[in-house]
Amino acid sequence: MINIIPAILEKSLGDFETQLARVWQYVPRVQVDVIDGVYAPTETIGPEMLNQVDTIVNFDVHLMVNEPEKWVGRCVMGGVDRVVGQVEKMKDVEAFIASVQSEGLSVGLAFELDTPLDLLKEFLYDLDFVLLMSVKPGEQGQEFDERVLEKIKEVRRISKKITIQIDGGLNEENIKKCLTAEWAEEISEDELDREVFSMEFVVGSHLLKSSNIENELGHLQNLEIHQG
Repeated sequence: MINIIPAILEKSLGDFETQLARVWQYVPRVQVDVIDGVYAPTETIGPEMLNQVDTIVNFDVHLMVNEPEKWVGRCVMGGVDRVVGQVEKMKDVEAFIASVQSEGLSVGLAFELDTPLDLLKEFLYDLDFVLLMSVKPGEQGQEFDERVLEKIKEVRRISKKITIQIDGGLNEENIKKCLTAEWAEEISEDELDREVFSMEFVVGSHLLKSSNIENELGHLQNLEIHQG
């Protein structure tokens, strides 16, 4: 089964809860997009506000903010499960990773399309996952940028094991393109039976605008992917 994580980007807690109510019963986790109005023009709810939400799902927080290392405490207040921050606005990547890990949370670094992966190489063994943007951060509903496909291959050249998240413009066709790109890299004989668990797909507007979220989610989770 393909790992689909619904993404919610909302300016008010009420709107967030409305969207969450549409998906929470179908998935174990949801990504909360947090924007500070500096990194991108939109300003969303803060991660600490999640402690007001009554739900059984786990929250991932994607920090599209200035100095994400200063937001870790707010994520902890929100009771989140995983935290990923955009490297472009970090002044201290090591401090961000250490702060998240010290709270017992999973940590990831997020990279825009034009951002080199040097920091991934440097901090690879400290990370639980890496997030690759396939659109410009800050707004849902953008068109998928195929430049991310080469970035997927580059990550797999760096590491065969780290979980890759893809975020932005995803639908059936683009998810298949991403999986094909990952499988394009050479794998060892003992990996020949690997499945699709090493990738996660963060889907926002495509899923939330669906007339039947349960059916569309099931469709994406059970896509037939033919390797080779």
